[in-house]
This record gives sequence, structure tokens and C-alpha cells, in this order.
Amino acid sequence: MRHALLIVVIFTSLLLGASTLTRGHEWGDDFASYIMQAESILNRTTREFMEHNSFTIFESSNQIGPIAYPWGYPLILTPVYALKGMNPLALKLPGLFFYVGFLACLYLLMKTRLTQTESLLIVCLFAFNPLLLGFLDQILSDISFLFFSTLTLLLIANTHQPANKRLVLIGILLFIAYFIRTTGILLLASFIAVELLEVFNRRMDRAVVLKHTKAVLVVCVIFGLLFLANILFFPQGETSHLVRLQEFNIETAARFSGSYFGVFGSFFGEGFAWQIVYSVLLAFFLIGVWIQRKQDVLFIIFFIVWMLLLIIWPAWQGPRFIFPLLPIFIYFTFQAMKYVLGKLPDKYAFAGQWAFHGFWSLVVIIFLIHSSRNAYLNLKNDRIINGPFDSYSQEVYKYIQNETSADSVVVFFKPRVMRLMTDRDSIMSTECDRILKGEYLVLSKKVGENQQILPEKIDACNLPLNQVFSNNRFTIYQIRK
Repeated sequence: MRHALLIVVIFTSLLLGASTLTRGHEWGDDFASYIMQAESILNRTTREFMEHNSFTIFESSNQIGPIAYPWGYPLILTPVYALKGMNPLALKLPGLFFYVGFLACLYLLMKTRLTQTESLLIVCLFAFNPLLLGFLDQILSDISFLFFSTLTLLLIANTHQPANKRLVLIGILLFIAYFIRTTGILLLASFIAVELLEVFNRRMDRAVVLKHTKAVLVVCVIFGLLFLANILFFPQGETSHLVRLQEFNIETAARFSGSYFGVFGSFFGEGFAWQIVYSVLLAFFLIGVWIQRKQDVLFIIFFIVWMLLLIIWPAWQGPRFIFPLLPIFIYFTFQAMKYVLGKLPDKYAFAGQWAFHGFWSLVVIIFLIHSSRNAYLNLKNDRIINGPFDSYSQEVYKYIQNETSADSVVVFFKPRVMRLMTDRDSIMSTECDRILKGEYLVLSKKVGENQQILPEKIDACNLPLNQVFSNNRFTIYQIRK
């Protein structure tokens, strides 16, 4: 019966997720880089992509991303791109299916630690969560990484499988996680830390020391071999992003340390009431970490190293970067609430259980109503969204393609989008002088001071500009040389 309910929950989540997908995309151009990388894999032009994207990254006013993201997610997108081309709705489908896989992995991860009812409740919290379902509309690597990070944690925690087979699979999955996001290396670090901690705690037992030392060696060898294959087959550009760690400063880290814990509240919702709920649940989470500190060392170590990276990273990353930690947060919160209820006198135990299940069931219902409403409104609006794929943007791309030479450089607030859509080199500029590096300047009338000089302030730059195109959202200037 529980498995039937699980199937219903996952299928409902699939329908809701599919119904929230739009025909376009929000502004932002990380997605454009992923698509261009997928296109370059298909066309065997990865080196050419690196050259053009290097120009965009290093000639812009600031570094907007790495020269290349890890190639795992673009490789996932490549078959879809081969079949459907530049179709944003189709390119979002891998994320949708990976989310379904994540829900199944989450249930398997929880069912050995919680009751079946509690495990199902946790799956429901994620299956109907408005934040995560809404994020499925992004062509980004976060959801696929969420699947592989959860699957990897599941396999590491499952010590009942045959040792050699398990270790080989762990090595492969750790590499895949890294192949999708560079931060996947933290999963490898967490695995090694757990194994070495066990070696230290049982250092007088030779058999145990050999067993865990072998585990580290086997996993590292598998990971290392796949890492070498990655270097041989794909040009490496993600390390260009790690240079940003040089911008670390203690004031930013201190501010982020509190801010990122606040971001976990976005899982539940915005508003004062949700903030109160989250504050209470945060206290339970901390209690849960303490009471489970011996049983769930892997979760704790992974949580700590991931949070440390976010805190020391010099730029704010937002809610999507805590997605891999959300299952751990909810799990420890559940464990703490169960622990506290277990301390109630016997005559209140039954009422406590009802309150526990009732509270989380109410949250699930609120999530379901909210997500259903979002899906309904999206379908009612025919999946239309303003952004880089809307008609006004298409007019800009058409003009650039038809009226400019192939070697023109276009200055635009989302340069990777411009490169994707027009096959023209593009940079972003918030400085008057840097605009002169381009032949054309495209200003958005709607996004304000977002990686561009405001349209109403462009005259103050005293640049040799000649307006050649305008619509309700954009103005194109030719830069006279």
C-alpha cells in the first residue's frame, strides 16, 4: 500500500513539474553556456566554444562564469539538442526526469532511518514543494546534481551491498557528481573523511584499518581514472571559476554564514509566518544533528563542508546552491522532533504523534495547493514567459543576425545569451570605455542597472552611438569607430 502511495505521489509530482514548464526561460545566461556546450559536443567544436566564451568571460566588466562548466550536464542535454534543437521546453525535460529519480532515491535513503509514513511525508514535502518544482523551469545543472548527490549518499550509506561492487559504483557516482558540478568533489572529500575517521576510531583493529584504507584507495583510483578520461576527451575550463576564491574576505564570509542558514527558510515559503515556522524548525535541526552525531556522520560532514564552501565563496549564490542539503536538513529536523516527542509522558504520546504527522501533513497540503495553483496559471497562460525567447528579444537577434557582420562584437547585459542566439561574440559592460570594445550596443529598457549602463544614462558616456533599432524592450546602437 505504501509503495502504491509513493508511486501516486511521484506521478503527481511529475504532472505538476511538467505543468510548470514554460516555453521560454528567465533572464540569466548560465543556461546559454550549458546549451552552447551541448551544441559544441554535438558538432565537435568544443575548442571553438572555449575560445569564444573565453573572450566573453575575460573581456566583460567582471567574470560572469567559468570558461566552461563541467561537461556532464551539457552531455545530458546533447541528445535532446540533437533531436529538438533550440527548444527550451524540451531541454528542461532531463531536469524533470532527474527530479523524479531524486524523489525515489530520497525515499530509499529515508526508509532505513525513519518509518515508512515519515519517509513518505519527506518525499511529499519535496514532491510538492513550490520552490523546487518552480526551479524545474531552469536549464541548469542543479536538479541533475541533486539526483546524483542523493544517489551517491544512498550508496555510501548502504553498507549491505557486496564490498567491491559497491566501491566501484561509489567511485563512478562520485565522478559523475563532479562531472556535473565541480562542487561534487565535496562528496569525495566527505567519503574519504568518513572512512579515515573510522580508521582513526578503530586504529587498533588491523582488519578494520585495512578494510577502510582499501575502500579509500579503490574509490580514489576509479575516480582518478575517470577524471583522466575527462581531461583527455573534454577541454577544461571550470577551474577558471575557482580563481574567484582569491577574492575571499572575512567580512563577506561572516555575513554569508548567517544568510545561508536563512536561505533554508525559502524551502517553506516567504512571509512572516513561514519565517517563524522556519526558526522553530532550525532549532529542531540543530538538536537533530546533535542526537544523530554518531549515526549519521556522513550527512554531518557533507553538510559542513558544503556550507563552508558557500560561506567562503566571495559571491552570493542563493537558494539553488543549498538544494543538496535540503534532504539532510529535513531529515535531522524529523529526528529531533521524534526525539522530543519520545520524551513526552505516555498519556501524551499518542497526541504528540498526531501533532507531528498533522503538522507535516498540513505543510504538504499547503505545498500541494500552492504548486497546483502555479501549474494551473502557467497552463492557463499557455506556458508563455517574458525573457530571452520572447518576441521582443527575437526581433533583436534577427536584426543582429541580418544587419551585422559575422565578426561583430555585441555589448549586451547577458552576453552568453547573445552569443547563443546570434553567433556573434558578445561582452557585458558596466563601464563607458569598455563599450568601445564592441561594434554594437544593445540596452534593455526593462532590467534597470543589471549588468548594463541604464538607457537614460548612456548619453552621459559621450560615446559615438547611432541608434539603429528600437522596440518596446530594447534599443540597439551602432558604435561608430
